[in-house]
Amino acid sequence: MRSLVLLLSALLLSSCAYRLDRGRGGDDDDQGADDDDSSPQDDDDQAGDDDQADDDDQADDDDVVVDDDVASDDDDQAGIEPPLGGSSGGSGGPSCPTGCVMNTSGGVEYRLIVPSSYSGAPTPLLVVYSGTEGGSAMTTNMVTVAGYCGVDQALIAVLDGTAWSGGAGAEVLDAVRASFDVDNDATWLLSESAGTGAGLELGFVLRQSWFAAFWANDVVTSSSSPALDAGSLGFQPWGNAGPGGNFADADAIVADMVAAGYRLPADAPYSGPGAGEHGSTDQFLTAVSFFPGKTR
Repeated sequence: MRSLVLLLSALLLSSCAYRLDRGRGGDDDDQGADDDDSSPQDDDDQAGDDDQADDDDQADDDDVVVDDDVASDDDDQAGIEPPLGGSSGGSGGPSCPTGCVMNTSGGVEYRLIVPSSYSGAPTPLLVVYSGTEGGSAMTTNMVTVAGYCGVDQALIAVLDGTAWSGGAGAEVLDAVRASFDVDNDATWLLSESAGTGAGLELGFVLRQSWFAAFWANDVVTSSSSPALDAGSLGFQPWGNAGPGGNFADADAIVADMVAAGYRLPADAPYSGPGAGEHGSTDQFLTAVSFFPGKTR
């Protein structure tokens, strides 16, 4: 795989230009993230960074599909894991504003970005599965775009989507919550390209109730669907998918979210700049910008 060097080119009032390491490849047959931790994926990310992000093109979260009859039972909400309200109560960990390599007790390697503003108060957490660019490059990407996309006050845990399964993400979620005070209601999930399958496994099956919002970006598979609907969960998660040219799988993921009672923007799947191009920076920026303010 060839990679582009990530570079912040400009940040202007009305637009920004980023050169992100999004991965490159050329084998369309290698689709889908494999849950086998020992089997790297060969997903084919293609850089498409010519379009610039424009706030006017991003989905308006005020226009969402919401079922008012879902997630209104107090008895259901009492059983949500982790409980609604409150936080994990982690005592604190290292300061890593540009990311540091961490390992869970089970040996899962991940990279953790701890904002310099972290003070021990309840803090949002964004879990990210990279594509073929790998965990290191994705961490650099996230550090670069965090301020522009509004997630610079969040803890960000990055896993290599070519190497780690959904189960590994569950270990990382537990490790970060034990070390930091994570807001129970503001935990988010972004899966990218080759990490699609692992993200779906973690966000739809293993830890569905833990995530207030899930965006599957540059999707390469739709192999998992939500295990529970919003009525069973006791709340309505937020969701969307960025096709990156793969409209069939993005449509399938969104259809599953709708059927499960998720809250989605009117523009779902995402159809703005970069929706038809795998590895688009525009779509990636929209995906990261989706999370701020999303709560259970």
